[in-house]
Amino acid sequence: MVGRQVINDRFNFISTAKNQPKNKKNLRGVFVTGTDTGIGKTTIACGLAWILRKKGINVGIMKPFATGDKLHSRKFKSKDTAMLAEAANICDADNLLNPSFFPIAASPLMASDILKASIRKDEVLNSFDTLQTKYDFTIVEGIGGIMVPITRNQMLGHFAKMMGLPLIIVSQSRVGSINHILLTIKAAKDFGLELYGIIFNKMSKNASLVEKKTPEYVHRLTNIPIISIIPHVAENRYKAVGSCLYKSIYVNNLCTNH
Repeated sequence: MVGRQVINDRFNFISTAKNQPKNKKNLRGVFVTGTDTGIGKTTIACGLAWILRKKGINVGIMKPFATGDKLHSRKFKSKDTAMLAEAANICDADNLLNPSFFPIAASPLMASDILKASIRKDEVLNSFDTLQTKYDFTIVEGIGGIMVPITRNQMLGHFAKMMGLPLIIVSQSRVGSINHILLTIKAAKDFGLELYGIIFNKMSKNASLVEKKTPEYVHRLTNIPIISIIPHVAENRYKAVGSCLYKSIYVNNLCTNH
């Protein structure tokens, strides 16, 4: 007990007692971020959208910022937006769901500088307000991690704060994950963001002891709910991910409180 108390004392700076959602029954959405790019945020967000829609919730999706080497299709500039719209079974215009897209695989700041284009903050926030009016629950998927630069003066965390949604952090369970998660939580607290929980994605069937115990240690260090541990599945199998998520009491609460 003494050793555990020492650990908790050392990490008071990321204690979630003051920055978890105060009224989880009336949540209007969540903001999904990751500890890194390619961590599986889109599949998780799609799985969440799919299970909420399947349970009768009027759920919308949004990918405020996206970048990529090429356009995905005539209908959707970003593959992520296309997957999210399919999972939520919605047909909103791409410009509403993804108001900011740059055809360069880089941060929005770098991409906009290279292309000599601008990011219109008001357009992004107006799209979010429209979706919030249309849907009872909105799943917003970020780009990269919470510290990704959007403009010279604003990171992704600033936009998450302006949207007023609690954060779901997606990570993988591997050596180095604890450091990345703690840094993400620290940044989230600095932005004044509320934390809904952490999802560990792509857990291997042959996970090592360290990989298996990483979620336990993250919870011990932070007291943040571990929403779910998702086994490794094919990238586009969001229905399988959604079924796993629904087994979580935290996701089930979202379904039953709307």
